[in-house]
Amino acid sequence: MKMNWKKALLLIFFFLAGVIVGTAVAKGASYVGFLSWLGWGSNIGVGYPNPVVLDLAVIKLQFGFSVDISLAQILCVIISLIIYKRFSKGF
Repeated sequence: MKMNWKKALLLIFFFLAGVIVGTAVAKGASYVGFLSWLGWGSNIGVGYPNPVVLDLAVIKLQFGFSVDISLAQILCVIISLIIYKRFSKGF
């Protein structure tokens, strides 16, 4: 079965919404004692914290990529994908 552009756009929307809501929940939960575990996470990346440097004498290029992910983001993305699966049946 081929995915149409509406479903693909809807999937991207729900994924990004899950990440954004998860970030807000993680930041807010860090101030509440019994919910502080939702803010626990890690920073994963290439060249983190020091970027990879390519020095060509004329040009210096620095490469780096990092993702900061928390438990609240993971849970919110899973919930948003479940909602997407139920919501996309009409498309």
